[in-house]
Amino acid sequence: MAVNQKQGVYDAVQAFHQENDLHFEDGMKVELTKEQRSTIVGMVAAAMIAGEVSLSEAAREKHNTDAKITKYCDGLVNNWLRKDTRLNGGVKHEIKNPGSRAGQGDEQLKNLKLLHKTLDDDEQKTVVQAEIDKRIEELRAEKQKNVEINFDVIPDDLKEKLGLTEEDTQ
Repeated sequence: MAVNQKQGVYDAVQAFHQENDLHFEDGMKVELTKEQRSTIVGMVAAAMIAGEVSLSEAAREKHNTDAKITKYCDGLVNNWLRKDTRLNGGVKHEIKNPGSRAGQGDEQLKNLKLLHKTLDDDEQKTVVQAEIDKRIEELRAEKQKNVEINFDVIPDDLKEKLGLTEEDTQ
């Protein structure tokens, strides 16, 4: 049975330290040279290719060569070295720019953000930021409208409490 990716990275880091007679313990801050990191990436990629580390079918189709899997594992190792408290010195990971990916595929929002970066005037930045916030809210509202709920599995007493009629649930 394949382990999840977080565990796969942890196991590779632990094995690397053990194989090279390096000190390792849970919760320590793992700091690696480029060469060491590259070796660990190779270990994780080999385990993923062998099916020892999980990779969804969709991801396997997307990363369909050993080179693509290795490139994917490069980011994967970097991610878990930062986020896994067993490897990062026990520090809870803080997202630097929360919400920065909101509306990532929206062309209008993308260009508003680019425009915002080019401005120096605080007043203009405030106006553009307000427009960015407005667009994000529009996108969130759109996303909520597109939710499909199977009311057949919602308990009747809850539907009754919410005042949902048969018509509402069709």
